[in-house]
Amino acid sequence: MTVSTPKIQRLGRSDTQGIIDAIAKDGCCVVKGFADPETVETVNNEVRPYLDADKPWKGDLFPPETRRCSNLVGRSKTARETWFVDPLIRSVNAAFIDKTTSNYYGETKHTYTSEAVCTIALTFDIGPGAQAQRLHRDDKNYHVDHVDQTATGYRNGSDVLIGFLIAGVHTSFENGATLAIPGSHLWDAARVPHRHEATYAALDPGDMWIMLGSLYHAGGANVTASEHRVVHGFFYVRGYIRQEENAYLINSPEDVLGWSPEVQKSMGYTLSSPNVGAVFFRPPLQYMSGDDAEFLGDFDPSQEGRK
Repeated sequence: MTVSTPKIQRLGRSDTQGIIDAIAKDGCCVVKGFADPETVETVNNEVRPYLDADKPWKGDLFPPETRRCSNLVGRSKTARETWFVDPLIRSVNAAFIDKTTSNYYGETKHTYTSEAVCTIALTFDIGPGAQAQRLHRDDKNYHVDHVDQTATGYRNGSDVLIGFLIAGVHTSFENGATLAIPGSHLWDAARVPHRHEATYAALDPGDMWIMLGSLYHAGGANVTASEHRVVHGFFYVRGYIRQEENAYLINSPEDVLGWSPEVQKSMGYTLSSPNVGAVFFRPPLQYMSGDDAEFLGDFDPSQEGRK
């Protein structure tokens, strides 16, 4: 049986509306030439010390051959001042993640827009020998109830998360380019993704891969002997998916560590299953206590699958 796999659309960075249309149709696209070579090289150099210092992951979330530079916005001035605030990223966020609603104060109608905020920014370096991830949706962290849209077409506003990944090197099927199933953002929660349905997002340095949080995808396997697949990622979520009062800045670590475990949990100082709330991939209370003991493993046993 021949399986027909949808192709990934590739567009120039000036074609904003074409990019938005492609994402609505397929859940993803490639933006050719998003970043210039000089900026890519600078960001690669800025994150390299953090990648080299990272340690192997011990769970199923990442292959042990993968290295990460978390806090990309804080650690790379170039990525922060150029890519992170690029007008194209802002326009795509406005189209898919920003949320505008209206209600009344008394008899006066007020309209509010909650703009997207970064939920995580990091660099991935997939090294030789890494196995592919399992196909998954990134919005699993936000417990989205997916309904079937294959017959109706994409319903704008149904996504709460979007990811932008900028290639630091040439990415290919052989060195671990992202696997994805275009169109799977329209599937309901009951439909199972299969590897034979996926294609891969080959990128040249400076190209950008965009995908909705509802798209089934996975980091590919790196079957090369010496190549590293480096991509720089920014993931944005709806701006209101956070606490109204910013307890994390109000309360000192010393105070929080003195609270009961029940209070710590209810105030958001523990992790939300499966992956929300980590600090440099560590449980927040461990980080706050100054415990430097190694913790690089899955936060939730439900993540585990491949043994």
